[in-house]
Amino acid sequence: MPRLAQIAIPATYMRGGTSKGVFFRLEDLPEACRVPGRARDRLFQRVIGSPDPYGKHTDGMGGATSSTSKCVIISPSARPDHDVDYLYGQVSIDTDFVDWSGNCGNLSTAAGAFAIHAGYVPVGPDGVRAVRIWQANIGKTIIAHVPVADGRVQEAGDFELDGVTFPAAEIVLEFLDPADEGEDGGAMFPTGNLVDELDVPEALVAGGKLKVTLINAGIPTIFINAADLGYSGTELQGAINDDPPALERLEALRAIGAVRMGLIGSVGEAARRQHTPKIAFVAPPADHVTSSGKVIAADQIDLLVHALSMGRLH
Repeated sequence: MPRLAQIAIPATYMRGGTSKGVFFRLEDLPEACRVPGRARDRLFQRVIGSPDPYGKHTDGMGGATSSTSKCVIISPSARPDHDVDYLYGQVSIDTDFVDWSGNCGNLSTAAGAFAIHAGYVPVGPDGVRAVRIWQANIGKTIIAHVPVADGRVQEAGDFELDGVTFPAAEIVLEFLDPADEGEDGGAMFPTGNLVDELDVPEALVAGGKLKVTLINAGIPTIFINAADLGYSGTELQGAINDDPPALERLEALRAIGAVRMGLIGSVGEAARRQHTPKIAFVAPPADHVTSSGKVIAADQIDLLVHALSMGRLH
């Protein structure tokens, strides 16, 4: 059997918010992978370990969840008043595709830190470095405020984030005009309505009518009252992700909403655009216990929100 050629590609494995991903400098990629196409997708899939019929990513750097199956390309920006371009790919776990349709807000924090690590942005004196990022997937500007100390990114800190076990330094983001009018629409309410009524399968909602709010601000999302779906808003991941019929119904709803938002032409196209739009169901504050066992009182919060990403509760 002939020996397969091996190549070494510099990469950095980073957490940003509640997500993790593999970061690359554009110039470090093989030439065929520096442009959109099958070669780039195949590289990212192999790095992550997808598609994996076992759903475990044992042979890759992915974590077998939508939060940990991500790749990022960072490069110097030719756009005025921007430091770097940030391109994000959501790698499907068990199916053969990479979704480039949206941004990852969590990894936007890591994009700023990586820009400094990679030498694209000078560290400068101790303090907070503002990194101006062009988010290439959605064509928007993000400013990441990255703490630096002793000539490098400050990673240790006392900032705590639900969904992350250990504290770390805080990176603050600014999203500039995330819903301005662009060539592709881009209005915050793409249908022009604050509330839309969708025709949905009876299996999802009795009567086949569901009121939603469709918003495109940073990432397209379908917002629904949790009660209309039969949820309280306090469910843990298992209550949704271990219910295949519910996931099928929610995916059908996502496809219908995507058509209404003008993101796809027919519901059949949704299978190749799983990253966007998201589904988020919301509910009034309520006492509940988080996945980590933390007890939250209703008077500590203003709203309960659950979001689905890549077909599962995020």
